[in-house]
Amino acid sequence: MKKIIFDLDDTLYKDKSLRGEREKAIIKALKGKTKKYRELRKTCSTIESLEKLGVSRKEFYEIMGKVPIKLKKDKELREFITELESKYKLVVLTNSPSWCAKKILTQLGILNLIDKIYGGDCFKEAKPSEECFFMVNKGDICVGNNFKKDLSVPQKKGAVTVLISEEDSADSDFNIRNIYELSRVIEAIETLQ
Repeated sequence: MKKIIFDLDDTLYKDKSLRGEREKAIIKALKGKTKKYRELRKTCSTIESLEKLGVSRKEFYEIMGKVPIKLKKDKELREFITELESKYKLVVLTNSPSWCAKKILTQLGILNLIDKIYGGDCFKEAKPSEECFFMVNKGDICVGNNFKKDLSVPQKKGAVTVLISEEDSADSDFNIRNIYELSRVIEAIETLQ
């Protein structure tokens, strides 16, 4: 059975409030390195930026642990994921810690539909480290909101890459604006097979 490997934040769900609270907690923890952090974020992931400023992934996870997660069950998302789950093995691969991913998926009401969860704490390095994508096989579908972090390695491994973004990218195989547009991508893939 083919897999769909999803990034979590800003891919399976979007919550500006949670993102904002996490960003505030990071800024507070940086104590005066905010300008440098914002500059680094233009070209690096959150974790890469923090590591360059001397904040370890463990410290990042501690910062994240202090930010309450308050998401509502998403009936539409649950119905959509249920449809996918009948045809594909579903995997979540995130740089967030596993406990955080499970909490988010539980609150969204889809934890029981996900076959496997890999958090950043499962690996020595964060995405886009190749070790994070060990489960990706040729023909799997990888969905993320950042090409470099979520899709570049899977594309090299022969996966179909789907970028969720307001801006199109020539790098990914498909570009969509939200998770629900994945249906048309799957239809196109199935038509080609």
